Amino acid sequence: MDLRQRTPELALLCLDNSLDGMLAHTPDGRLRYFNETAASQLGYTHEEFAALGPYGWVADEFVGLVPSRLSVIQERGSLLFNSRGAAKDGSVIHTEVHARLVHSDGEDLIVAVVRDVTERVLAHERIRHLAFHDRLTGLANRMKLEDDLRAALAAADRHNDLVGAIFLDLDDFKPVNDELGHAAGDLVLREVAARLNACVRECDTVARLGGDEFLVLVTRVAARDDVATVARKLEEAVALPIDVDGHPDVHVTASAGLATYEHGEAAEDLMNRADHAMYRAKQAGVSGWEAFLAEA
Repeated sequence: MDLRQRTPELALLCLDNSLDGMLAHTPDGRLRYFNETAASQLGYTHEEFAALGPYGWVADEFVGLVPSRLSVIQERGSLLFNSRGAAKDGSVIHTEVHARLVHSDGEDLIVAVVRDVTERVLAHERIRHLAFHDRLTGLANRMKLEDDLRAALAAADRHNDLVGAIFLDLDDFKPVNDELGHAAGDLVLREVAARLNACVRECDTVARLGGDEFLVLVTRVAARDDVATVARKLEEAVALPIDVDGHPDVHVTASAGLATYEHGEAAEDLMNRADHAMYRAKQAGVSGWEAFLAEA
């Protein structure tokens, strides 16, 4: 048989068995065709997918990008872009979409090949997380702290915000390692990290600098007292007893040093001032926040 006579049949066979989703829709988002993969990628039956409204297969936060992408497709004829699918169960589905403008049966259509790239995106995010976070505690590492600090100081220069740095060094941590073992010490560090994180806002950064040293970057605050308030909360949270492998009353405390950003100052200088303030407070036997307020 002449293959040209079988082209429609073979084309439909290929489309229905493609590992990628295939869509044909009008520019205003009305479906004209989709294969089973397009529906199954998002967890819909054929009937459910067919009943979706205009662009109902696109995650809400990406629907707003449709007009600008349509404009580019109409200008260039095609576009390759990343998007998110609106999965039936609400899960995040990352997609790579290759869309092309065609004319069929008297109307313009967007023909799109939709590839599920969720595993690739999540793998990339895991690698990025490992590059910028401490493996033991999950806190920011020094590299991420320096990035966040530079961004916070640049924003402070633009908006005249106050930025605070709180350097914390654990007291009485070495006896935990010596008496209970390094596994117990690791558990204490993870618990301390969780407590520090619980004391700050999403816009702040808690970083482990190594060993039992931490730095908390407090951004967008109005007054020095606000930085001291955060430091007091951090010290109190760390001092609560920790249950370590059947030892319910393990205690560590934290010595803290506080510093606020002086406009034009280098990020490293701010960190060093907080570090030096911590040692002064430790030697004086006072809480870091008290020493900080006494300087005002």
